[in-house]
Amino acid sequence: MSKKKILIFALLTLFLILSALVLWINSSMIKHLDELDGRGRFITDVRSPTKEYTAIAYIIDDGGATVGGALRVGITSYRLAERDFNDKTVYWDIDTPYMENPHIKWINRHTVEVNGVKIDIYNKDTYYNWRDHI
Repeated sequence: MSKKKILIFALLTLFLILSALVLWINSSMIKHLDELDGRGRFITDVRSPTKEYTAIAYIIDDGGATVGGALRVGITSYRLAERDFNDKTVYWDIDTPYMENPHIKWINRHTVEVNGVKIDIYNKDTYYNWRDHI
């Protein structure tokens, strides 16, 4: 093997290792979905059938060229007496094909479906975190 091929192989390997390290560091810094609340660039929003809640989709793109973006969906409530949710993150996924055009629909008063995942906004066990599905 020529020195040029060895150098190219070594540089490519180093780039891949560094990219994986950056992705791991970026994702390991987020321990809970609550840490994502309020972050991201607005994409779209969908009101619930009762108009009490809005599911708002955001793109989080903190990684630059080496790390892909993440799709975050937060819930905000509009009750007069109290605010149950203030951009509460219920869905977080990385490098999803639905990044710029997420599929969001409300099933009923407190269940929203995001990209095929049903989430009961009052049940944290149904919240979607991509790290739980690796």
